[in-house]
Amino acid sequence: MIRMGKHDRAGTAADKRGKAGREVGIKGGWKRPSGLALGALFLAMNIGSADAATGFLSGMKVTGDLRAYDFARLYSGAPSSQHAFAAGGAINMMSGAVDGFSATASFYAAHSLGLNNRNTALVDGTLAGYGRIDTFGQAFLQYHAHGVLLRAGDQLLNTPWMNPSDARMVPATYQGLFAAIQPVSGLTVSALRITRYKSRTSDGFSNTDLYNAVGSVNVGGTGGLPGGTEPGAAAVGANYHVAGLKTAAWGYQFFNLAKMAYVEGSYTFGGAHGIAPLVGAQYVRETGSGAQDLGHVDATVYGAIVGVKHGPDLLTVGYNDLPAHPGAFGNGDVVSPYTTGYATDPLYTTSMIQGMVDRKTSGHAVKVAATAFFLQRQLRVIAGYARYFNTVYAGYGAPHTDETDLDVTYFLKGALTGLSLRDRVGVAYHLPVIQRFIYNRIMVEYDF
Repeated sequence: MIRMGKHDRAGTAADKRGKAGREVGIKGGWKRPSGLALGALFLAMNIGSADAATGFLSGMKVTGDLRAYDFARLYSGAPSSQHAFAAGGAINMMSGAVDGFSATASFYAAHSLGLNNRNTALVDGTLAGYGRIDTFGQAFLQYHAHGVLLRAGDQLLNTPWMNPSDARMVPATYQGLFAAIQPVSGLTVSALRITRYKSRTSDGFSNTDLYNAVGSVNVGGTGGLPGGTEPGAAAVGANYHVAGLKTAAWGYQFFNLAKMAYVEGSYTFGGAHGIAPLVGAQYVRETGSGAQDLGHVDATVYGAIVGVKHGPDLLTVGYNDLPAHPGAFGNGDVVSPYTTGYATDPLYTTSMIQGMVDRKTSGHAVKVAATAFFLQRQLRVIAGYARYFNTVYAGYGAPHTDETDLDVTYFLKGALTGLSLRDRVGVAYHLPVIQRFIYNRIMVEYDF
């Protein structure tokens, strides 16, 4: 509920991408449309043609963004440093609604333009793979009326442990079904079943996840199941928000891997002079599921956060504890098939480069983070420092690691409204093998 500075969302770009498919927090994407998605679009277009006056075609909207992204990874130890450039963006086509039915299609692109090193070992493959990505991101039919949302097709999800991870050029997407209801004000109950996944470096869906990362497939994942396939995931969840209280409870079934229970809550107090203290807590409990392809799973995470808000400005101190379970996956680490290696999980101490989940070990961590706006909110600065105290065992050899992040974004106004300039710098210390690791991410984006 309170997590600042973890994703590479250039300005409000990801939010505007989300307008192409977000109702109760969902988006979507793919390259070759599935039969289900094509059928949904065909049906929707026929509905529109038959009764365009009701708004299916006349209510159509087109939004999107253009991105240019320069990405550098600098290592003080092995392996060699890497660099990449990519340009691209997204085009979202959203129909109007007819009796609650509508359709959405989105196209995402990322091209290196031949500007990267011919030696792929010196190229960061998380921007545009190792050349280009062209993917027809979203194609779904949805029904949204009377507090009910039903969606079928290829889509982005916005849940704690299954999300867009929109930190590069193309977001991660999921193929399947999503449903949500809002029985009372402030409460949303959701359910989903996904059968295939498309990472942010893939242009097609497959029965994989980020533990199946190998070669040019799912670049950026942590690997562990090369060449394998997975049957997807299912989840149910509830989110409740009223006044200063925000709560969420989710149950996930990662088939053949793990089953997870996740709860989180926070409360922001009313304060004098616009200064509002806040407190929050989170809990994860995970055990094995089915074949347990990654081995025995036994993970528990406790988290707490305190902070203070003043308008849009925020200062927090977060803590997570992940007790060791010798003999379990990652010495008691959390199995997270759709965030591992991406550092986009919801734990309070996850940073730009690393988080507790990505290291495949247990331990505890603390993170201090601040977000501040200047110049009538045209300038946003996000800064953070985290220290990870790791359990040393055969699978992980660094007793502690550190990370310092600085994220500066300038939003232009007037005739250039929609244009943002952003630079993110992250420095991680004491990492195994690579020792010191520096990220530098420069982004230029225009949203329309």
